[in-house]
Amino acid sequence: MIVKIFKTIGPRTYLTSIFLIISTVLFSFLLEKNRVHLLDQWPRITAKVIFMIAFITMITLLETRIKGRKFNGIHMIAFPTIFLFFPTFYDIKTIPALQAILLTYGQYVFIKIRHSKNTEKWILDLSLIISIIVQFNYVFAAFYLLPLFILFRRGLKDVKHLLAILLPVLILPFTFNSLSIILPSKTFALINPPVQMKFLNIELLSNAEMVWLITLLFTVVICALQFPRGHRKFSYPELFSGFLYMTFWLFFSIAFGLLGLQTSSERWFISFIPVAYFFGVFLENIKSDSLKKILFTTLFLGIVIFKLFDHGIISLELPFRN
Repeated sequence: MIVKIFKTIGPRTYLTSIFLIISTVLFSFLLEKNRVHLLDQWPRITAKVIFMIAFITMITLLETRIKGRKFNGIHMIAFPTIFLFFPTFYDIKTIPALQAILLTYGQYVFIKIRHSKNTEKWILDLSLIISIIVQFNYVFAAFYLLPLFILFRRGLKDVKHLLAILLPVLILPFTFNSLSIILPSKTFALINPPVQMKFLNIELLSNAEMVWLITLLFTVVICALQFPRGHRKFSYPELFSGFLYMTFWLFFSIAFGLLGLQTSSERWFISFIPVAYFFGVFLENIKSDSLKKILFTTLFLGIVIFKLFDHGIISLELPFRN
């Protein structure tokens, strides 16, 4: 039933998506032992619900503007569902959320650079987006490889294009540093913080993090199976360009998590969006509605039951045990 709802975009689709979002947020807060009373946490709950609704709305609007994209709404169940898999959803901080929003918009800009004639403007926009993100974690400078890739791929080596990519890189650091005069020291500490490299230790991972690692592994498999035939599989080049951007984001986020290149944020948060994106692509490419329903129901109920067991809310007691 739910798969049929998301085959087309309409009021029923949005209402069901909002219901899934609210249910996911409430479930995540209920699992937290120290926050049993939801009424005491209503500001944080409301903020998470608004963030997810706004974020999915933004993705929907951007996807519908991509040439060749017949957006059928399957991503509107992919994102709230993947939130259930995420180890520490309730600890989302402002800076990682801002980075996620900017990088998501960056996919649309990346597509425009590859397939638009007004390349100077879009390269400037993408460089500006990346330069803002870099001010909060310099490791994200790896994303500069994307506009550089387009410059060399399309042979855009004139002064205008080089200035478009270099101006934000040179100007934004001075702009942010000048803010130290007016910003309180606590706020300014968020700009250019030291990167804490903490290599992943499998032995110290929680059960929820192990599930997320397995989810990342399956996402890489999905990506690897689709990438070699990308140009043939996607009827429009714009669709493959979006896929290419998300592939880069996915592998960057895995390296980011494994090496622990965070400043003050959670190591896995940056990987959430590409995982949800490829999960939506996976569901979208399944032709059988029955198979989609079985797969979605199995994954959804499976992760809910796992979370309940993992947090000790339910347990398996054998009747013959002493």
